[in-house]
Amino acid sequence: MGTMLAYAISANKLEVLEQMYRRVDISKKFELLHEVFLRGLLRKTLGEFVSLDDELGIPMVFPVCRVPLFSVRYFWLKEHFNPGWERYLRAAMNFPFLCIFPEILGHRFAIDGGAADNIPLFPLLKQRKLLLGDDGEFDLILVLHFDARYDYRKDFETEIPILDLDLGICNAFKKNHYDFSSEYVDEMISHAEVYGMDICRELFSGQCTKEELQKKVNTIFLREHTARQKNFSADHFISILNTLGSLLRSDRSCNEFLY
Repeated sequence: MGTMLAYAISANKLEVLEQMYRRVDISKKFELLHEVFLRGLLRKTLGEFVSLDDELGIPMVFPVCRVPLFSVRYFWLKEHFNPGWERYLRAAMNFPFLCIFPEILGHRFAIDGGAADNIPLFPLLKQRKLLLGDDGEFDLILVLHFDARYDYRKDFETEIPILDLDLGICNAFKKNHYDFSSEYVDEMISHAEVYGMDICRELFSGQCTKEELQKKVNTIFLREHTARQKNFSADHFISILNTLGSLLRSDRSCNEFLY
């Protein structure tokens, strides 16, 4: 759902996405799989979420994995909504076994890009001039994920302060992956709001120079590191697959612009 969240931020539709989560109200695994697999819940949700009057004020990028060669492509979107984007967004949400058929892009099967790059820092760090120009630079990058073992330092070296937050920590690493009951969704959102406000106060109180931000980023990471390492997440298997995905990634050909 990272692509949906990125789209919601870019199109200023976070409240709409939150209400869609709250309306799911499914607590049983088989009922959820029935809705997703047989009744196309993901495709239906995307069709309701995007609209012709959407304006993407913040450029967004998302990965799609092409099979069988397991190569990754990053698709960039910005400005006014184009109906042609929908099939690329569907591909990014096309997780194996949750959709009967994969999408087809460029005569190749296309599935959720998390299989090859679950935490797509690559285009942000390698292609940031596209967003900021030759003289621009990011002040801070926030990485939100659910893989307790993820550590960007293994793959990227950068002078930009990067705070990677395992969002499982604010919900005590509960493993209710298939519980979308209204009660549990309300609980998750409530805990996340408190956690987010605490992190923001810690980051942005006092001086916000790059040096101070880096110190605060390090403090938060070290404070959470022990708890994260004690918990195992199935998403860690995806991060292992990402190592293979990085070997098949080409700087020259993996970025495609849909505007």
